[in-house]
Amino acid sequence: MQPDQLTIKKTATGYWTVQRGPVHLTGSMTRKGAEAERDLLKRLSRRTVRRAAVRVAANS
Repeated sequence: MQPDQLTIKKTATGYWTVQRGPVHLTGSMTRKGAEAERDLLKRLSRRTVRRAAVRVAANS
């Protein structure tokens, strides 16, 4: 597993969580909700990387 990979796990209480490694990032009452949260985090991560690349290019 890659360190930045987002995983979905179900807790003992039935709550679905999104984790990066051992770190709990977000969660939902349903698996579908947790998958939507994971997709959102992936999209936001890609956007952050693009913005950082633009910032570096502008400073060059």
